[in-house]
Amino acid sequence: MRTIFTAIATIVIFGSALAVHEHRRQSLGIGTQPLDGVPIQALVTQRTIRAAGRIEGRTDSIEIRARLAEQIDDIFVARGQWVSAGDVLLALDAARFIKECDLAQALLSEANAKKERLENGYRASEIETARQEYNATMARLAGSEKAYARAIKLHEQGAGSQQVLDDLYSQLTSFRATSAAAKGRLEMLELPARAEDLMATRAAVGAAEARYAIAKINLDRTRIVAPIDGQILAIEAEVGELTGPDAADALIVMSDTKRLKAVAEVDEFDAMNVRLGQVCQVICDASDRVIATGKVVEVEPQMNPKRMYGQWAGERTDTYNRRIWVDLQQGTDLPVGLPVDVFIQAD
Repeated sequence: MRTIFTAIATIVIFGSALAVHEHRRQSLGIGTQPLDGVPIQALVTQRTIRAAGRIEGRTDSIEIRARLAEQIDDIFVARGQWVSAGDVLLALDAARFIKECDLAQALLSEANAKKERLENGYRASEIETARQEYNATMARLAGSEKAYARAIKLHEQGAGSQQVLDDLYSQLTSFRATSAAAKGRLEMLELPARAEDLMATRAAVGAAEARYAIAKINLDRTRIVAPIDGQILAIEAEVGELTGPDAADALIVMSDTKRLKAVAEVDEFDAMNVRLGQVCQVICDASDRVIATGKVVEVEPQMNPKRMYGQWAGERTDTYNRRIWVDLQQGTDLPVGLPVDVFIQAD
């Protein structure tokens, strides 16, 4: 009986000691020495701050959407593929925009032709033709005036009828009007263009150029290109699908993941204890070891309500937090968006 009691007491003592040791080891953070091997001053300098976070690329995830409402014609990339800035990722149906561009270009050519005609004046052959037409109408007018004068004399002598006189007068009036019109046309061709006409044609050319530029921009937007060098994280598009600026989901999501970061939220109780250059260790539920290390490279200058949750025992949820960004060591290969816990070596 005494042996059993002794064994139970021994188990209780060693179990309590082991529990205390494990509690102290966790309170020191990852990779620190046990309590009995760390002096008091070292415990103060090696205190860690735990913060919930996630893995991000060098840039935030970039959501790429179509800027035109049109069907998807082709997709040129795959998930996980690396692309360079300017590479074509996706193409929309461009048939309508090609025709609009052709129409705008034709209207621009027409406006330029009218402007050049006003600036250069009419051709010499056109002016000469107008002059000959004017001379011809003047000759007909002179003949009509002579015929009308003779008719008046005959009518006064009682040898001509009133009807003939009226007909000759109508003909004379018509020739006078025709001559005036021919003279006006000749003067118009010979005179330089008016300033207001030149301004109007130049404005028409400017409007046509703007219309063509807009059509060209819309045509270029049918080919969606990568804004940066990076990796394709997600593709939410199918060939033949109708998309547009108001689509619920982005067509493509990408980020520059050549150098990863961890963004974490530090509790308001520890917000004043984080600063640039602090060493950090990163763990996640998917691994039983430290998956990355790095240094704090940016500290947000404002506090916001908590948005990231580590789901560990004792985590405060209804609190304000301060975000930090940790630049992870070169060569870290982790999926973007992975939830992690960041242990910051506080001073």
